[in-house]
Amino acid sequence: MTYDSYGNLTTTGVANYLKEKEIFPNDANLTVVDLHAVKESIEGFVNLIYHVYDESGKSVIMKQMLSMPRFRIEDEKNNTVEDNDGDGWTLDLGRMRSEIATLIFWNSVYPGICPEIYLFDEPARIIVMEDLMDLSLLRFELCRMVKHEHFTNKIGSFFARNLFFSSNLHLTKYKKSEVERFFINPEYTALAEVLFHENIGISWEREMLSGTAQKRAELVENPAIQIEFKRLENKFLEDKECLIHTDLHSSNIMISANDVRIIDGEFAGFGPLSQDFGRLTGSLTLNYVSWFGDDDRTPQEKTDFQAYLRKTIENLYTTFQQEFRQLVATYQKESYRLKNLDVDRYLIEQLQNSLSYAGINIMSRLGNRGLCHDLSRIPETNRLIPTLLSLDISKELLLNHQDYTDIKDFTKLLKNLNPSF
Repeated sequence: MTYDSYGNLTTTGVANYLKEKEIFPNDANLTVVDLHAVKESIEGFVNLIYHVYDESGKSVIMKQMLSMPRFRIEDEKNNTVEDNDGDGWTLDLGRMRSEIATLIFWNSVYPGICPEIYLFDEPARIIVMEDLMDLSLLRFELCRMVKHEHFTNKIGSFFARNLFFSSNLHLTKYKKSEVERFFINPEYTALAEVLFHENIGISWEREMLSGTAQKRAELVENPAIQIEFKRLENKFLEDKECLIHTDLHSSNIMISANDVRIIDGEFAGFGPLSQDFGRLTGSLTLNYVSWFGDDDRTPQEKTDFQAYLRKTIENLYTTFQQEFRQLVATYQKESYRLKNLDVDRYLIEQLQNSLSYAGINIMSRLGNRGLCHDLSRIPETNRLIPTLLSLDISKELLLNHQDYTDIKDFTKLLKNLNPSF
């Protein structure tokens, strides 16, 4: 059978489809692997994703957006993935169009930062792209204490180039408006509800680990924090600064000893770069605090890796700032706006907003529903201290981000964390 009853390709159908589209020759002996069956290959369950290869070594990744009313859910207890009724939940095909355009644009800004696209079949909701199976998700690498020193150079430089070349720092007002219209994505606001309304720092809607209620109340019942949530939500929805990923955590970055790729730009659109910076900083921070609840590593191993994470965060920001300053200097002569730009002030504001977004993004991954792998990988009995530390960090960043003028101010906060409660 080539298609199931919902019009989604079966495993056999995937092989036939790729031959019909001449991605592989008709006589190729193809192996098709459902990546949802491989625990560490993928996070997220709104697409069918396959790794396909032949005996010669040629390989591709094929993604098909699920045809509703079905979606995939993960049963972590039984280690299974099932297709279920979607209860009316639908996905807009526009997110797939946006992902294609975004990946192509980002590869033009920083060649090789995203997988190459081989085929986009809109009617069938299918993308065929470069195989990155030799790479691993950054989140799982961090949870194995694997160090990647080159990671920050590429991501930091990419952040600077993307900000510069997709914003009014480089584009004329007319050109930027045209680019914004091209990248309109109906799914851009998909994270808004999770970040700004269901977040455990502003609502009691989502359950949390027992023992966290008091610190959580200090957030939910603090008027200043509620005001900051609203400011960041408005900025996310209204500040069309540049083309952002919106969901750039460590599970949307793939990495190897000499390569780094950004994946899954389905929610990308024009917004504040500080959300991308904050989401990634939050991801690295959650990994940092998770080691306070890990009993499998020695104290020296944990101390050493946490020092690596602090240096990683520092290098991410300093690389971004250095690349940004260089771009400003290169194009300053031809731009009135750049000639009058207070670069120091601009970068400090980027840092402060990024850290405040980091606070919100950290809290968005602490609820029992949506708990990040960094914490879910450790026994539930060991999660309380990392969770309480995360709440303290988030509270500090939301209330006092304007006191931070250098990224080392933040890494100093991490270094001085006291895990004794």
